Amino acid sequence: MVMSNASGLRKHVTFKEICSVVDATVQEKEAVDVAQRTPKQIAWNRFKQNRTGVIAGIISIGFILAAYAAPLIVQIFKVGPYDLYLDQLDPLKANFPIGTAGGISWAHPFGVTPEDGRDIFANVLFGSRISFTVAIITTISSIGLGMLLGITAGYFRGRVDALIGRYSDFLFAFPSFFMIIALSLPAVERIQGWGIAQGNNARLLVLIVFLVFFGWPGFARLVRSQALSLRERDFVMAAQAQGASNFRIITKELLPNLWSTAIIFLSLALPGYLAAEAVFAYLGIGVQPPAISFGLLLDDARKSWSSDPAYLLITSGYLIAIVLSLNLLGDAIRDAIDPKADR
Repeated sequence: MVMSNASGLRKHVTFKEICSVVDATVQEKEAVDVAQRTPKQIAWNRFKQNRTGVIAGIISIGFILAAYAAPLIVQIFKVGPYDLYLDQLDPLKANFPIGTAGGISWAHPFGVTPEDGRDIFANVLFGSRISFTVAIITTISSIGLGMLLGITAGYFRGRVDALIGRYSDFLFAFPSFFMIIALSLPAVERIQGWGIAQGNNARLLVLIVFLVFFGWPGFARLVRSQALSLRERDFVMAAQAQGASNFRIITKELLPNLWSTAIIFLSLALPGYLAAEAVFAYLGIGVQPPAISFGLLLDDARKSWSSDPAYLLITSGYLIAIVLSLNLLGDAIRDAIDPKADR
């Protein structure tokens, strides 16, 4: 291609040079578009480009809605978590479900339990309500306590930082899993004796308190390290020079820059606490019958594993699907918020 410059001389331009000019123009336009968007808009656009994260988010929301809309859903299917469908059991085969795969049918989408004939679909939905409730309360409480202590340690430093740091080291030294198992039953008895809560409510309260007690140090350390870095930034030093109080600096300058860390921690910790509730219920630390939980369902399904494997496979598969979708969603949120993450 031949082009004329300002002096009237002709210059040969190659196709490669034209492509380079076009690419530079496109990159400059993209840079301007990015500069005009807020960090939230940039993170949202990055998240939308992650198909796995979007699908996992839709599935996770579906699981949460199904859990808390369980009473309405079971009414639509005309089943109940405590109803006994004895007509679905075969008395000649030790009261195991009639049909294949644990008695799956249109009336019972996940089949029925052996021996008593309870609907597995209704039990799974109601069981997930307790697991989600414990996981959500524990995660939010751990984030709140860790955020408070982490910012305090990172901003004030000195003796405050040393005191909080040594206390978190002390908690890290304890085997939290075995400590919860050993202390839960005495703590439940004490809570019941004080009249604070009774039965399964006392068990849930103790479990949440212990999970939060051993769960906040990790997030607090993460927040502390970022607070130490933010404390030396120009905008914080400018606020200090203008005479802003420590409370205003923490709430107006530090907290807005730490919410992304809290969101990432929430998305990654939620599935862990959900699985933890199921494990402790399975070990007899969490809720007990007549309440319904994933751990209790798995313990009941284990007893008939050799004769009716569908019960265990469906229950564990539902729990695995919830945890997997939440983990994938957490990874997608982390990649979207972290500017250094690859697309």
